[in-house]
This record gives sequence, structure tokens and C-alpha cells, in this order.
Amino acid sequence: MAECFLAVDYGSKRIGLAASNQLGLVMPLDFIENDSGKIKKLRQIIQTRNIQKIILGLPVALSGREEIAAQNARKFAAELAALCLPVEFYDERLSTAEAHKMMLQYGLSARERRTKVDSLAACILLEDYLRARSAE
Repeated sequence: MAECFLAVDYGSKRIGLAASNQLGLVMPLDFIENDSGKIKKLRQIIQTRNIQKIILGLPVALSGREEIAAQNARKFAAELAALCLPVEFYDERLSTAEAHKMMLQYGLSARERRTKVDSLAACILLEDYLRARSAE
């Protein structure tokens, strides 16, 4: 059986989430607000879904440089240490753009896209991570 992973697309307002199950299937989860209760909410998700590892999206610029968003993700990783799980960074370059493109293709309204983009980006991130991992 495969490990269960939690992908995290960290944002200043919302945190997009996706999880894989023991069969390796990836599903988007509802985003959580980036507020003082985020670690408690993540702990509940981790316990409920038997998560063994967190995959944290690292928003690297197209140039390959780490800018403010990547620095913020690294700071958030320090907060995730409270969950006592391994955290692995994974390049999430263009995952949000890809999520927007997919939702436009399916005709989602601007409001629907706004509420789903973070978790869909996390889903894309986790699928990419699992694909790369299986290629090793």
C-alpha cells in the first residue's frame, strides 16, 4: 500500500489542500483560511486521513529564483514542524496557472474559480510529485 500524502499550496489568505489515499489516488480538499487556527485544522486532517508526509509547494519564479512567496512557504514549513511529520518541498511552478486554465475549460465562474483554485493547484502539485516519485 502507498503512503498517504498531504499537498499544501500555501497562500497569504488561503491554503489549498489535496490528499492522496493508500491507493495513490489524489483528491482536492477544501481550502483552509490562513489564520491562527490553521495548524489545528491541519492536525485534524492529518489524523483523519492517516497522512505520513506533507508535500509543501515551493513557488519558485520562472527564473528559478526564490522570491517572497517561496520565502513565506519556507517560514510556514517551520510552523508545520509542530505536526511532527516530514515536510518535503516541491516546485509548484505554474500549478496555479494550470488550475485556472483547467477551470476555465470547464466553464467555472470567477467565483467558483476563486474558491477552488488553491486546492486544485495542490492537487496538481501532488499528482506531479507522485508521478516524479514513481519515475525514480
